[in-house]
Order: sequence, then structure tokens, then C-alpha cells
Amino acid sequence: MAATKPVKEKELNLDAKVTIRSIADWDTSFKRYDTGADVLINPHGTFRLPRSEVIAQVDGGNKLIGGVDGKGSHASILIDDAPTRVELGFESEDGTEKQLCYSDELVKEVFAVASQNEFEREFKEKFITRTEFMAVMKAIPRLGINDYRKIRFVEDYTGFKL
Repeated sequence: MAATKPVKEKELNLDAKVTIRSIADWDTSFKRYDTGADVLINPHGTFRLPRSEVIAQVDGGNKLIGGVDGKGSHASILIDDAPTRVELGFESEDGTEKQLCYSDELVKEVFAVASQNEFEREFKEKFITRTEFMAVMKAIPRLGINDYRKIRFVEDYTGFKL
């Protein structure tokens, strides 16, 4: 019987730079752990940081990146690097679990729900922060969403008007 070789996991390079992206319509900022300098991300802007700093921010409780639950849910700053998201536990390595965060695809998916009651339940579950509310409001005309009842609900629920 042939011996099987153990699978050697590829070590994650913590010095590699990863891109983080803000979904907010306003400046977002936080203090870096490695240098003590401030990071300022313009509205819908990006910033590159060492992977170790991104991990330290989440471990340190930065809700902008770590989300409301520390697992990336409803984060205002998204990590554009799959290995980092997997390392942090935001997503599974096999892709079966995905981070619950704003995307245009998520907006399309929620607005595609046929039943108004089901749509309202899904919307309240998928979008909970002010940043997400504003991002959805900006996405509605950009994505060509044209459903009066759903848009009225979103306006009433979020407090933002189109």
C-alpha cells in the first residue's frame, strides 16, 4: 500500500499588500497598528495595506473592516483578497460560505424577490448599516431598478430619498 503524502498548506505571506475598498459615500479612516499612522480612504476609494495590518485591524475590533460581528458581515471597508478573507474566517476556502457584505449582485438578488413581504424581510436582513443603505440608494438608478413599491419601501425604511 502506497503511503500518501500529507498536503502541505501554502503559507500565507503576511507582508504582501492587499487592497481594501470603501463602499461609503464619505471618508473613512482608522489608525494603523504597525506604524501608528492614519489611513484615510476617500468615498468609494481603495487603499493598499500589508496583509498583516488588515488581519490586525480585524483582530483589534475595527468594525469598518471586521463588520458588525467580526466576521466581515455588513463591513463598510471590503477586503479585495480572497486568501485574506479565508484566513480571517469571512469565507470558506471551498467557496460554500461567502461574506455577507454589500455588492451590486446582492442588490439585484434582493430586488429580484417576487413577493413584497419576502423582499422586505430579505432587505432588512441583508442591509442594516447606514453605509449599506446609502450604497443601495445609489445602486437603484445605476442598476436600472424600476419597481415602485420596493423603492418606496426602501426610501421609508432607510430614510434616504432618491
